[in-house]
Amino acid sequence: MGSTDAACLTCRKKSRRCDRARPKCKRCVSKGLQCEGYPDKFRFCGIASRGKWKNRDAPIPAPNAPVESSSQSSPRANQNDVRVDDDRPRHSTTVSNAAGLATPAQSLTPRDQHEIEKAFGAAEVKTLLAHYDQAICPHQIAEADGSHNPYRLYVLPLADEQIGLLYAVLGLSACHLGRLNNDAHLCESAAVDYRLKAISALGQKINKVGSGSFDENERDGVFATIQILLLHDICESGISSHGAHISGAMSICSQLKLDQTLTVEHKRTVFFLGNLVWLDIIRAFSTPERLCFTQDLRIKLLSLCDLRFESVNGCPRDLVLIIGEILEQAKAHSNGSLDAAEFKENVQNLARNLYLWDSSRCFYPSNDSLWLSVAEAFRHTCILRTWRLLDATESAAESRIQKSVTAILDSLANIPGSNQLIELLVMPLFMAGADCLSPHSRHYILLRLAEIKGRSEMGNAAPQNLLEKVWNARAQQSEHDSGNVPWMLFTHNSESAHQDDYLII
Repeated sequence: MGSTDAACLTCRKKSRRCDRARPKCKRCVSKGLQCEGYPDKFRFCGIASRGKWKNRDAPIPAPNAPVESSSQSSPRANQNDVRVDDDRPRHSTTVSNAAGLATPAQSLTPRDQHEIEKAFGAAEVKTLLAHYDQAICPHQIAEADGSHNPYRLYVLPLADEQIGLLYAVLGLSACHLGRLNNDAHLCESAAVDYRLKAISALGQKINKVGSGSFDENERDGVFATIQILLLHDICESGISSHGAHISGAMSICSQLKLDQTLTVEHKRTVFFLGNLVWLDIIRAFSTPERLCFTQDLRIKLLSLCDLRFESVNGCPRDLVLIIGEILEQAKAHSNGSLDAAEFKENVQNLARNLYLWDSSRCFYPSNDSLWLSVAEAFRHTCILRTWRLLDATESAAESRIQKSVTAILDSLANIPGSNQLIELLVMPLFMAGADCLSPHSRHYILLRLAEIKGRSEMGNAAPQNLLEKVWNARAQQSEHDSGNVPWMLFTHNSESAHQDDYLII
């Protein structure tokens, strides 16, 4: 039995670790408690968290192939096999509520019920869910103990009843697994089909939630679906075609006045929205005008988030709030509501906060001293973006630019490739690389990006492609031209006359 099985209901209610023994938890028995058993949920076993899917045929039959029965299966599963217990339902009717406890599904319509049952009857679906659980979830959070992984605790149970989220998860998993195995069916057919279905279902749910006719699972399903769709974009290309859905999330927050009603007890909602806050910041790095969440809502949400926010996103929330306010100023200046002089003064004052921020006084998810290096890398990432907002043409050779580039590279040098924290640092690597001047620094950037891709198996070409465009453009400048070549120039799509949503994370 894999260690990723859900804890027993008694341990979950008491917020303690469970030994997951069957049929009853030994911790409950030893304490004389009544073990309430385990939630009805698929159990996925034996897939290693990285590498095991490479260079091997995934156990995926042709579409609509019959599901193999338990009587045809080997009595002892190989460590690389996927096992779904046939004595369990094909999907569960329980989801995690705000506190992470199981609650009855309330939002399943007959149509959704039929569609979910049909989906769970396909062997491909079970394989893709297993791949998401074992190969993708571990890399979505820098956490040594996978038993508290929120993507397992929240996304998978919620996908059992929210059809849009189920399709989004299947699309992400198909894209990821298809790329690992060079499987054209998964990448070019299944992933696209699942994503289109997820987008269609998401639109219907947004309208329902916006009208006020919804329950908590439907609301959180919307937020989770948006996040998974954005992760799919990152896995596929690093360019988001669904960034506009962040606006939908912000609209729901405004309509429901979540800035007033959310509390620390709404763990699941806060987790999803907190991550969307960071994805909104990332999108606004290339185009501040796209910033959706307000500073007041950012403050509210990040004050409710626990330290899993940093474990998922890397950047300390103090820095998120500072750079969020800086991007707010840039957005206001861009739309004409803030004149140039006031914009410059406000941003310079906020930049001072970045320089004064002390990483040693921050709380981190663990006692690992390398978190300080992660924080410093993000601090100087924010500093670099701030100066470029004030003057995108300032020479990369300027002292204040190169000091931050060096600080990021020195911070990254402290983090070995064997440490999972390195996976959080694509964005600092990219920002330092955009202003690197020496060939050896650029080579180091590319080596670390390749290292992260090798670890997470979810790297995309966008960071390297943008960097190479910047470096090539600089190489073509005349000897006496020291002007900057902003990386933001290359996020503009000349064919469609708009800027793409680059998600450099």
